[in-house]
Amino acid sequence: MKGTYSARKWIKKHGYPQEVIHAIRELTRRLNIKLISSTYAEKDLYKALIEYRILPSDAIIALICKHYGIDTILTFDEDLKKVSWLKVIP
Repeated sequence: MKGTYSARKWIKKHGYPQEVIHAIRELTRRLNIKLISSTYAEKDLYKALIEYRILPSDAIIALICKHYGIDTILTFDEDLKKVSWLKVIP
């Protein structure tokens, strides 16, 4: 893959391999990275990655919106349109 666009295209078509999800979990554990859990559960992040086939940053945005009851978001990020409960404009 040459960059973000290639990665997004591949994820959209194939989803995340379980090895990638496992690697992300393992990396966060080994580096003692704390995910922001005050607005979403860690399991919900992984679920969103698998279910919507979006990048982690997009999943975090979607989950934060859900936590705060935001159902509409203004963005040019087409990937967020994959989130069934989030309305994206334009």
